[in-house]
Amino acid sequence: MTDQRADDVRRYVQELQGTGHLSDPAWREAFARVPRHFFVPGFFERLPDGKWQAIGPADERYWAQVYSDTTLATQLDGHVSPEPNSWPLRGEATSSSTQPSLMALMLDALQLQGTELVLEIGTGTGYNAALLCYRLGDDHVTTVEVDKTVSDLAARHLVNAGRLPTVIVGDGEHGWPGGAPYDRLIATVSVPRIPAAWIAQVRDGGSIVASLWRDLGGGPLVRLDVAGKTAQGFFLPSYASFMPMRSAGIATRRLGTAVKQTGQSRTATVASSVLHEPDAGLWIALQVPGATALGFTPEDGAEQLWLFADDGSWAVVEDATVRVEQYGPRRLWDDVEAAYDQWTGAGHPARDRLGLTVTETGAHRFWLDAFDNLQWEEQPVPGQ
Repeated sequence: MTDQRADDVRRYVQELQGTGHLSDPAWREAFARVPRHFFVPGFFERLPDGKWQAIGPADERYWAQVYSDTTLATQLDGHVSPEPNSWPLRGEATSSSTQPSLMALMLDALQLQGTELVLEIGTGTGYNAALLCYRLGDDHVTTVEVDKTVSDLAARHLVNAGRLPTVIVGDGEHGWPGGAPYDRLIATVSVPRIPAAWIAQVRDGGSIVASLWRDLGGGPLVRLDVAGKTAQGFFLPSYASFMPMRSAGIATRRLGTAVKQTGQSRTATVASSVLHEPDAGLWIALQVPGATALGFTPEDGAEQLWLFADDGSWAVVEDATVRVEQYGPRRLWDDVEAAYDQWTGAGHPARDRLGLTVTETGAHRFWLDAFDNLQWEEQPVPGQ
């Protein structure tokens, strides 16, 4: 490694330490010794017009961004990065190298001693698996990726970096029973519910660190301890944002229909900004499932926030006029305001006071401070 690259790595580790998510010396060493550029030989940078430009090692921007606390898009619409400096491309990012500070937060939440067997869901570039291998040894790490193209590329990256974990192509929702029981499970993709297979494949006393997907965001990152067929624990204090599981195009298409409809209008009691508050936003996102948000500004109007549901319901909030208009069987903004009122009534609790119990039936029970202080419960959806 050249002196310049060594300086890049030192600055990178110092930057991660500055976030407060790299306090464990063992993880500091791992991030310093496992080269990120082995796993991100190229990435896509979004241009002001919404297109993407491929960036490679010959471009100085490459090194500055690879060794920074930045999420990097590594695949567009299922295609890995083409040659650098190719014509700008359109598309949606379908795979990425996760923001390193978020990786450090989740790895630290595993509370490893150094001998555990770990199952990783979502191999991605292979960088996270390599960090686990450095800490635990190759034979202690199994990683599962649903996309064969991504998995094959990650396996090559891992070999180039001298790491040989067990790499599986498969649906991460099913885990990987061949290596069970595991001491820890870490999911670097968001899931709407904690799958029963994950709980079944983690030994009693083991732990799961995962992000729950909610269309309204909230960044729900949770650490659960496994006991038999159940798992229970608290949400972590930091926001965790992974790539969305829904296409933004769905909400855009729904907007085209909604603007032709007329709903019921009233004064809004809560501003749209509550969805972006770190603590209230989590509470609301968990309380109002199945609602997708989209910001929109008409040419002759003020900025708006639209919410859409699968049943055709929608709500549009305009903070400038303090108005909300709603349509369909669900009154989506009524639900948001009710959830916000419940959060304020509970004393504006921080996100890490909120807990989750996953029961034997798959129900998800959300509670505040103690598991017997039940706030609300989501039953499993048949067929899922």
